[in-house]
Amino acid sequence: MENKTVTMQLPEGNFVTTVTAFDESDILAINAIYDSWRDLCAYLGVLDSRAANLPEELYLPEDLSEISFALAKDVWRNKKGIPGVNSSFNFYDPYSERNNNRIQVKTCCVSPDLTSFGPNSQWDRIFFVDFYREGKWDGTFDIYELNTDDIINFKVNAGRTLSDQLRQGRSPRFSIHKGLIQKGRYRSKETFLIIDKGIIKL
Repeated sequence: MENKTVTMQLPEGNFVTTVTAFDESDILAINAIYDSWRDLCAYLGVLDSRAANLPEELYLPEDLSEISFALAKDVWRNKKGIPGVNSSFNFYDPYSERNNNRIQVKTCCVSPDLTSFGPNSQWDRIFFVDFYREGKWDGTFDIYELNTDDIINFKVNAGRTLSDQLRQGRSPRFSIHKGLIQKGRYRSKETFLIIDKGIIKL
């Protein structure tokens, strides 16, 4: 892992800021986090408790899924807080051009998922990371690239789309997997596996 100073090319202009770049040296820690999370779920099972009853940040740390995504897609993590910029996006793609380099990532590790969007959310590309791939926790995960129009026009209730609720300053929630993935509404799908030597594409 390296915190590095870079110039981001953003809609608001060019900004010098700090990002986090992950590399294969971080895989040992990722494996330890993944194994610890699975051990926690196993112990909960012994006590006749389901892991899904815990808040997501407890039973699958967001950092695990985000760092796995960063390694799989070779992108930089946005450390946020750039003055004069909407910095709600999670990652920056150094290999894409302006207006195609801000990445938002949503994740799940149980079914059904429940994904929330903050009222100030902005991105150029949006991805969904499924750590509960095919109902299994086996070190594999799927990365889906979604269509932004499908997200912002999704009807979160009978009368309003996600975009409508964002304009009202709300933080709407819905199941991306049920509402979009299961209906084949995504641009691409890739499957990866966490192993001792790194994250490999299957």
